[in-house]
Amino acid sequence: MGYAFSLDPPTEEGYLSTPCAFSGEQMNYVRMIMIEAGVVAGDGVAQVLDTRGLEVTEETLPTRRFLYNEGHTTAAEAAFVARRLRAALDAQVVAELLVFLDDHPGEDQVTEWVRQFAAFNEQAAQQNGYYSC
Repeated sequence: MGYAFSLDPPTEEGYLSTPCAFSGEQMNYVRMIMIEAGVVAGDGVAQVLDTRGLEVTEETLPTRRFLYNEGHTTAAEAAFVARRLRAALDAQVVAELLVFLDDHPGEDQVTEWVRQFAAFNEQAAQQNGYYSC
């Protein structure tokens, strides 16, 4: 199962375009960084690292929002996601988290996926958010 995100709302025929998409494995890594960045929490997941400035806040979204291919992320939520993912990259969260995993695609690859999702969220924050599809 893959994950795709569209800036356009769904139509009867589906989505017009999906400018951001990840395989299931890629999204698992992006989601791990989202958890550590305080972007998502709850639903049985919790942060492993204790990175200052990336604590869970009232803006934090439920983890289930990024477990399934449905739902709308508002522009304000997208701005929060982008801001926190950029902060996690600056704090070297990818490298710190991957130390715990024996088998992973590499720091450069995971960092690139997180950058892509941060950039997409920055774009969505300037519009009406985005849809998971």
